[in-house]
Amino acid sequence: MGRGPGVMTPERQLRAERAQQMTLIYTVMVCLASLIFLQFLLLTVALEGYLGSRGGVVSPTALLSGICFVAACWLIRYIPRSERL
Repeated sequence: MGRGPGVMTPERQLRAERAQQMTLIYTVMVCLASLIFLQFLLLTVALEGYLGSRGGVVSPTALLSGICFVAACWLIRYIPRSERL
């Protein structure tokens, strides 16, 4: 019953850190994919508005697309760097 105190070996600690990093990477990837999909929709709306002679649609969609770009750049900061390069 008593195995002693719950000490993590360096190997288990490394596995736990890697699992945590992979969870973070997957979360960032899902958010980035969502932002890219949103930007694609915004591009479609902007082009449809431009071709339909509705110029008032183009500026707000361009602004929202820029906000999506900034959000994507902000998210990329959270991807951990590899020290083994």
